[in-house]
Parts: sequence; structure tokens; C-alpha cells
Amino acid sequence: MAVVSATSNGTVENDRKGWLLKRTHFTYRWKLAWFELKDSLLVYGDNEKRLHKAINLVGAEMEPLEGNTSFGWTITPGDSSHRTFFLRASTEEEQQQWMEAICEAQLRSGEQGPNACVLQ
Repeated sequence: MAVVSATSNGTVENDRKGWLLKRTHFTYRWKLAWFELKDSLLVYGDNEKRLHKAINLVGAEMEPLEGNTSFGWTITPGDSSHRTFFLRASTEEEQQQWMEAICEAQLRSGEQGPNACVLQ
């Protein structure tokens, strides 16, 4: 569930968090992981207390997956790592909510151009 709140300095934060499936980098299996959207980072880990990795969303490209992988999308960071992250939600609605929240985080970062996200 997405939670949007205003901070004391007037900025808006989108504290989107929850379980998603992430395709592993080496075995290409789908593994359940906990994700939290914090500023322009999508942090993740084994559970809510063990968030040990992050995806930098500044300059990242996001695309829905097509084919037999339902409710999935990719995030390709804008850095030089050339790695693409494959994520999957439980429902189409959840997928759309995550993609919108990520898009909003990118736009709020101030380091993205106005065409940073295109959602269908």
C-alpha cells in the first residue's frame, strides 16, 4: 500500500513498501523480497529489517514485461552497471501502483527530465 505524507518542511514523501518478486541475477529464479521506496532509491532485502541493497532510480528506465510473465516490469538504472532488475507484483493493480510510485519518486528527485516516466 502506498502512503503519501507531508513532512515538517513541506516536502511530500511516498513511502511505498511491500513484498515483490525479484528475479535473481545469476539463477534467474523469482525470489520474494521486501521493497521500500525511499527518496530516489528502491531499497530491498530479505525482510523489513534487513534492507541491504538499493536500486538508484535517478536516470533509470522502467518498462512493463510482456509475454508470459504477469504483472512484471524492469528497471534499468541510469548508471554504468548495465544491469536490469526484473520485478513482479501479485496483481495488475499493485504493479501499476508500484510503477506510478517509482515514477513520482524519479520526478521528485529533480534530477530527471520532465519525460522521465511514461506509464501506459
